[in-house]
Amino acid sequence: MNLNPAHWHLLVNHLPIIGSIIGLFILGYGILSKAEVIVKMSYWLFIVLAVFAVIAKQTGEQAEGFIMSAKLADDTLIEPHAQAADFAQWAMIILGLMALSALFINRLKTLKIMPLIILITALVAAGLMGWTGFLGGEIMHKEIRITK
Repeated sequence: MNLNPAHWHLLVNHLPIIGSIIGLFILGYGILSKAEVIVKMSYWLFIVLAVFAVIAKQTGEQAEGFIMSAKLADDTLIEPHAQAADFAQWAMIILGLMALSALFINRLKTLKIMPLIILITALVAAGLMGWTGFLGGEIMHKEIRITK
């Protein structure tokens, strides 16, 4: 089986989208149950998801070249997705760095509001990832395109 760049992008890009939603639930549960170990587990998940967001962006650039050269879609569909991916990637990187900081910087470890700050950041990042995924879906799925 030969995987082209679009295949690789599709394999990787779903992880930060779905994972950020799962991470939100884990962090929310950890906050509500006051279970520090659960909160820390969500932090580790956000760190891993930030790495996968960077990989998704990199494979997306390769997939864009493949899709354009194969004339499977045009720039009017790809460009909004690519722009949204920039914002989503940076939101996930910021989230991952915040989570990493909350795990290892003593001052942030003891800050009681830190899980809530990370939760709000995770909501923004998950929303941006979801929007990016929606715009990506429009590239090849005519049935979900919004009529304008």
